[in-house]
Amino acid sequence: MNLPFGIICNISQRFIVGLALCLVASASEASPEVFWASDPVKPGQTVQVTGMGLDAVKFVQVRRLEDNAADTGSGQPASAEILGKSDSTLSFVVPPSFQNGVFSVTLQTPEAHSNITVNAPDVYWIQGDRGPAASPGGWLRLSGRNMAITGKARLKLVSESGKEMQLEVQAPDRWSASFPLPDAVATGVYRASLWNGTGDASAWRDAGMVRVEPRPHTDKPVVELLSNQPDDPNNDDTARINAAMNVLHDRGGGTLLLHFGIYRLAGTLNIPDGVRLKGESRDLVTLIWNDFENPPPALIKGFQDFAIEDMTINTRRHFDVIKGGFGPTRADPVGGNITIRNVTMRASSFLGHLRDNLPQQRLEAMQKHIQTGVAGLLLTGRNIVVEDCDILSSMRPFVVTRVTGARLSGNTFRTGRRGWYGISAPDGVIFENNRVIGTDLQASGGGINTFGGPIARNVLMRNNRIETLYGWDREALTSDGPRGYYLGKLTAEGGRSVRMEVIGLGKLKDKNWEGTGLFVLQGRGVGTVAKIVKRDGDMLELDRDISGNIDAESVVTIVPMQENYLIIGNDFQDVGSAMVFGTGYKQTFAENRALRATGFKTTSLNYSHPQPNFYTQFLDNRTISAAFTNNAGIIVTGRQFKDNTTLLSLGIVIRGNELHASGTISVDGQSQTYPSVRNVLIEQNTIDHSDVGISIGTGVEELTIRDNRMSDVKIPQKHASP
Repeated sequence: MNLPFGIICNISQRFIVGLALCLVASASEASPEVFWASDPVKPGQTVQVTGMGLDAVKFVQVRRLEDNAADTGSGQPASAEILGKSDSTLSFVVPPSFQNGVFSVTLQTPEAHSNITVNAPDVYWIQGDRGPAASPGGWLRLSGRNMAITGKARLKLVSESGKEMQLEVQAPDRWSASFPLPDAVATGVYRASLWNGTGDASAWRDAGMVRVEPRPHTDKPVVELLSNQPDDPNNDDTARINAAMNVLHDRGGGTLLLHFGIYRLAGTLNIPDGVRLKGESRDLVTLIWNDFENPPPALIKGFQDFAIEDMTINTRRHFDVIKGGFGPTRADPVGGNITIRNVTMRASSFLGHLRDNLPQQRLEAMQKHIQTGVAGLLLTGRNIVVEDCDILSSMRPFVVTRVTGARLSGNTFRTGRRGWYGISAPDGVIFENNRVIGTDLQASGGGINTFGGPIARNVLMRNNRIETLYGWDREALTSDGPRGYYLGKLTAEGGRSVRMEVIGLGKLKDKNWEGTGLFVLQGRGVGTVAKIVKRDGDMLELDRDISGNIDAESVVTIVPMQENYLIIGNDFQDVGSAMVFGTGYKQTFAENRALRATGFKTTSLNYSHPQPNFYTQFLDNRTISAAFTNNAGIIVTGRQFKDNTTLLSLGIVIRGNELHASGTISVDGQSQTYPSVRNVLIEQNTIDHSDVGISIGTGVEELTIRDNRMSDVKIPQKHASP
């Protein structure tokens, strides 16, 4: 039985669709167009679809594809139950009788049909052992949705000459799977495609181009250096360490090996290109900077092709400790191929017997140097690796900005006073198996932002523990980047070109537009997302043709783009929220745990410009107890604002989560007149020991609630009065 949105059922939750007026399906000669279909999804679960012409769909037919990478075939088709539909959205249930796998779906109207595939790979990006590239004997890692469902998953590489090879997955992984490269693989550029171990030959998906480049030479010279003996606080090893590194650079690069002992320093170590600064071990070699009245901008700095390994770094007053990849000015090209490995850093400007006013004076001195705070690690560029380090800084433990192919793994980051961590304007970051600890009670959280550029994309944060953050907003993880470029209507000029109305330009109009996100918020094509390739006056070139999606009444916002964040399997303890805070596209929070933490949020708002969130999923997360000042839960908010008539949040999936001890799922569009939240699914969640299980505010339309389980919940569902 097909039912329109707007019907609210009882607590049995076969389905609930809220607050929108019932929409009458009308036939159309055009095939339904799909912008987004939610997955991963299992039999008996709901698929949320966003597109155009979906109200004309009369029935949905589903087939499970046979698991054969070399051939095509499918099982018997079955009709899917349609839960609700409108022109722009459709919800249907995968037949419960099916086995899990890849599903081919037909959306049938009286005159036409469209086909979509669910649970096939959606590759967000490829990263290798060389950052955006890989090397023979190295590995390629593919991150996204449905990467490797079984151990049979394969990655196909086709060279420019047409030669093909297939790589076996190292271990099945739905979100991020690695494929080892053979030692004999030829260098060059390859076209990659992925089969995730389920589905037939039609379930292969293009994964883009990858480069295999030669491994770095390891037969470079080694220069050994002994510490000054005996240890003397007046020693200064700065000049002789710099001189030894320059000798290596002049010989084409190599390793400066520091033997055991203490090396005292009074200035900056400048690491030339091609040089590795290495200690005998992190416990045997210690660099100690004498206390500064006026610290240098960085204690250690380099541009590209350098490494710092196996040592301890101690300093009192400081600004940035290790700075890498930056040219003399911001406009200069960035460097790369930077490795920081097995380094312990203890950098505290507050060490010693300080008078009452001295801690604040030293904090102000650091903030005067840079308003956002000094950093233990400040890195930019291509192929950045930080592994197995223990970093304590007076303020921020690390900031990576404008990085491509960065990997931070197995580290402990200790956040200092008024400090936070930052991943700014990234394109490909793997951040996993780390601990982020608030060392000071004024330590805050951190997250991903667009302060370093117009786009932040492709970030995997996995298996980290983020804990004890009590300063500022306590955000364990947030996305950030205020203001915007444009709000208004567009005129299609043919192909990928559109024209703006000058009156709609935002505060970022004079900044870089390349890679920014265009979101259709109202009218025809709502749910469409495109990127800006370039701007020329009032003309924009997009990455694809959307002329058939929009008309004269379509309203768009153009904002800094934040896409493809995978927040998977992390522990959040004694912190605030893990959240997406505007301009989010295809963000996933899955398998995370929150203990004495606020939980997981998505917030769309007017942050000096309308900033929407499209296609956010909360899957299989757990909240275990109440937070420091309030309850925990999963919260979806569209902060509707004065004079705005558009939506702000679209395509939200909340499925399989467990909320214990005062946990609540809350969805609120904050307006009775102009709903700001649309197409929300709340399904198969478990909630216990709570005052309110599911809370629905005003301004929410096209809402589906089904198959949730509640125990010892005073009010299972609470709906705002219209």
